[in-house]
Amino acid sequence: MAQTDAARDRALAAEAELLARYDAALALPSIAADSALKAKLASIRAEHAAHAAAIRDGYAASPAPAASPSPSFPGPPDPKSTIAALAKAEQDAASARTADILAAEGTTAMLLASVSASESGHAALLLGSAG
Repeated sequence: MAQTDAARDRALAAEAELLARYDAALALPSIAADSALKAKLASIRAEHAAHAAAIRDGYAASPAPAASPSPSFPGPPDPKSTIAALAKAEQDAASARTADILAAEGTTAMLLASVSASESGHAALLLGSAG
């Protein structure tokens, strides 16, 4: 039986929050109307779903935060503000994963490093399209 791991639990919670943020953004009419932006956000969202699956792989997460409330992210109504908010969330998540990497061991540290690098890349991609 796998042991729980606070760093993985935090990473799973962060991925769930990012997924909810992307879902909220993709539901906005202003995003849905821009097919290129919608495709970019859907692609990044899919990567977060893959992150969550990789973090869960072979891991028994702590049962406590399963019913955490959705983030209060109704999403700014305009695409530029939405993208800026998503980029900030990606940067915050990458920073949090970086802190967890330092405390993690072996395979978990490598996994979290990969997720953190991806989140940093997402932020850069989003900021590059916000201008």
